[in-house]
Amino acid sequence: MKFSQFLLGVLVVSVCIVPRDALAQGGVAGGAHCFAIRMVLNGQDIAGPQTVTLKAKSIENTVSLQGGCFQLPTAMLHSELIELSFTVPGNNIHVSSVPADFFNGSWDIELADKKFPKGLSVPKHANVAEVCALVIHGETEQSLAEPQCRTPLTVTAKQGN
Repeated sequence: MKFSQFLLGVLVVSVCIVPRDALAQGGVAGGAHCFAIRMVLNGQDIAGPQTVTLKAKSIENTVSLQGGCFQLPTAMLHSELIELSFTVPGNNIHVSSVPADFFNGSWDIELADKKFPKGLSVPKHANVAEVCALVIHGETEQSLAEPQCRTPLTVTAKQGN
């Protein structure tokens, strides 16, 4: 009887110590569910996005960069897969089917016009200029290559009347 009362006391104290908003985020204490994106083109850093669009099932949100990271919307915390799209100089980026767990940490997204650096594996026979190589740094490091995630921005010239 005393042991069960002890366990109940530990549980009550634990719940009181964990911040309330951490419980709403799947029980991750201090888990902000925010991610940063570092962009690299042909081995050189380029300006990253200032806003990203996130889609999951019937939810779509545009999120702005704040404090160096993008906050995953609360409505998407329990989504299985999320699509990410944004624009960087000269390119539209669209990454589909990213596990929600990856939206907590920092991302390196490598783009290349002709050839990726050694050590980054990309799908055979893929058009290199359309591939995004992602390295996601979180609790564990994950890497993946997404073919057809990069499309060039088309500049439309204004026609005079």
